[in-house]
Amino acid sequence: MDTTITTGWWMCTGCGVEAELPVAATAGCEVPCPDCAEPMTERWRWDAVAA
Repeated sequence: MDTTITTGWWMCTGCGVEAELPVAATAGCEVPCPDCAEPMTERWRWDAVAA
């Protein structure tokens, strides 16, 4: 069973806010910034260690 969770690190193009979000929840979606509502861009992603 694969128990890894891929995580992405996102950054706002408007105000610079950063967020760590699960890739499964953001795949194919435009992610709005929680502070200014500008679109966020994914900077990088990684896999968590299998539990």
